[in-house]
Amino acid sequence: MLRLVFLCVVAFAALTVVSGQRQVEEVLKWQQVEFDVPASVLSAPDGYIPINNIPMSGVHYKNRVFVTVPRRRWGIPSTLNVVELEPPYPVTNPVLKPYPSFELNELRADLQPDANRLVTVYRPRVDRCDRLWFVDTGVMEIPGNFTVVQRPSIWSIDLKTNQPLSRYEIPQKDVETGYGLTSITLDVDPDDCSKVFVYISDLQTYRMVVYDHENQKSWRFLHNYFFLNPLEGDFNIQGIPFAWDDGIFSIALSNPDPMTKFRTAYFHALSSNSEFTVSTAVLRNETASKRGYHGDDFKLLGYRGAQSQSSIHGFHPETGVIFFALIQLNAVSCWDTRKPFAPQNMAIVYKNDRDIIYPNDLSIDQEGNVWFMSNSIIKLLYTQLSLEEFNFHIWRANIKEIIKGTVCDPTVPPNVDHGQRFGGEQNADRVTFVEYKDKYGPGGGPYGGWGSDDKRKPTGRRP
Repeated sequence: MLRLVFLCVVAFAALTVVSGQRQVEEVLKWQQVEFDVPASVLSAPDGYIPINNIPMSGVHYKNRVFVTVPRRRWGIPSTLNVVELEPPYPVTNPVLKPYPSFELNELRADLQPDANRLVTVYRPRVDRCDRLWFVDTGVMEIPGNFTVVQRPSIWSIDLKTNQPLSRYEIPQKDVETGYGLTSITLDVDPDDCSKVFVYISDLQTYRMVVYDHENQKSWRFLHNYFFLNPLEGDFNIQGIPFAWDDGIFSIALSNPDPMTKFRTAYFHALSSNSEFTVSTAVLRNETASKRGYHGDDFKLLGYRGAQSQSSIHGFHPETGVIFFALIQLNAVSCWDTRKPFAPQNMAIVYKNDRDIIYPNDLSIDQEGNVWFMSNSIIKLLYTQLSLEEFNFHIWRANIKEIIKGTVCDPTVPPNVDHGQRFGGEQNADRVTFVEYKDKYGPGGGPYGGWGSDDKRKPTGRRP
């Protein structure tokens, strides 16, 4: 017990908490989610069950926020939705409008595959070419009734016309199902909108899926750094203890290198306090990414600090600052990529122990704001979610304002001039992974961790 308390103190001592949180604005909040869909849908058996609707994203584009509700339970009428922003803020219980239409979001009654319908969407992203990209996992993650409706697919929608632009079905050679494909990152050429690479985290099988949009092909590969750290898979949020084994969860991209034009990809597993890097020169090359031995292509960047497990992180191109959604600390932190990677060079820019209960999404918009969301899914999974309370929140903050005067401010010198690769003596929570062959393992996915021999179905608990 004394050791656990000490680790908490170390985490807060290393990550500076910004005094005053007036720079952060709550924009949207819900007690429960409601939809603008036909009344016949809402009244149908299992058509709409309020407590089962848990939003998973809050992505901003101009005057709209895209909110997804993955089909993890029955009673979810639409998975991809939009809210039109209109002050004053926060807007309370805004109704979700299916995007781009209800017809695209409505499931067939017989649950047969349909290339013109969406099943489950997690975290979409907007690119500089005014397109919304996302993965439809094709899966209904109903506990006790896990259903693969169709193949997973990668979509893009024109945000100016609200019309679908492309749909790429991920072949079975890359993934058995779409279960675990919960976040994507866009690598768009600065001069040519047709040249896009999409990097998809496969948190269940500890792999990354790469989609080459211009050449209409995809591949998947494994690396040891995509695994969880088994010493950092125990969580305690709002007094609720649990263990997760989620692997690679988020990928953030730097600005292109002026000489090579490639970017640095920063990535981490959910069940880990460490950050890793690799050049997109490796990710974009199928042969290079799939080779068995990578040499020093992949690098351990360093250690974020005790209890600093992060769901999603995002890079701000203008300042070079990365923001992390910290799920155990109920907070958002930042790090200036020009400074050594160490907890002392990071700052907590917003912390809210009452309302941030599992910060599940974070993104950077084109107007210089960071947006982040909390969805209280821990309560639904392990205790009880009350629809009398505000359970879902979306905040935004101007990036230059929120980092001003902190160690993340590019004008502020670093607190330490060296990185920290591992946990300290009192929180030595590192292990060395060895490479495993493709076989059944403890990943918990629908077909086993690494292989496809085991046919047990998952519980659908992963966020």
